[in-house]
Amino acid sequence: MPEVRHVLVALSDQDGRGAIARALAGRGLEPVFASTLAEARLVLEREPVAMIFFQEKLEDGSYRDILGDNARDAARLPVIVCSPFTDDRLYMDAMCRGAFDFVAYPYSRQEVDWIVSCALPRAATVGAA
Repeated sequence: MPEVRHVLVALSDQDGRGAIARALAGRGLEPVFASTLAEARLVLEREPVAMIFFQEKLEDGSYRDILGDNARDAARLPVIVCSPFTDDRLYMDAMCRGAFDFVAYPYSRQEVDWIVSCALPRAATVGAA
């Protein structure tokens, strides 16, 4: 099976998108952008992705929706919840709902790179099952 090199980045913020994209490019991964939950779901229907970066809240849904979808999916992709701020309750809620990790803005390249390096092995096993 060929290695999936796309990563769904569902963020409405352009600066955040740029920060995530720069970190992904350093690993040879290509971001596929979505601004809404509906767009993210379309991307997931149409092409394989290795992992998902999903903003805490978009105009038509939140990380809870994508984590719920993911829990029902046999693939169970690594989902990284992105937030404009650090919030311990939000972090705990995301992790308890099955998020792979949580990152707060500003998204540092080093932190995103670390998260991606930890998520890629899990993403590789998704298609192998």
